Amino acid sequence: MFDQLRKKFPLNDDKWIDYVSCFKSIKVPTKTILLKEGDISKKIFLIGKGCIRVWFNNDGKDVTFQFFFENNTVASIESFKKNHPSPVTIETIEPCMLWYIYKKDAEKNYS
Repeated sequence: MFDQLRKKFPLNDDKWIDYVSCFKSIKVPTKTILLKEGDISKKIFLIGKGCIRVWFNNDGKDVTFQFFFENNTVASIESFKKNHPSPVTIETIEPCMLWYIYKKDAEKNYS
């Protein structure tokens, strides 16, 4: 899983080791809210196992507009990069094993 990520973010070996060491793993059950609409995103997730949906509220109705599966990364990128409230909710739709990195750790490795 991290091999695919390394292709997207070429770093020298030392920086890569520092970057990957910042990731933490968690197991979460179905219907776990990873980011709530209106909150500011502080993490990016890599899906080791499971499935996640991204949705927003439209006049009281949940509107799912994207699904993410194993080996995908998921975040509210606009919120993560610009510290804006997220326009979406990120929720697991089955039990998941996830890796995540905090924004401060990701930024530290790209400075």
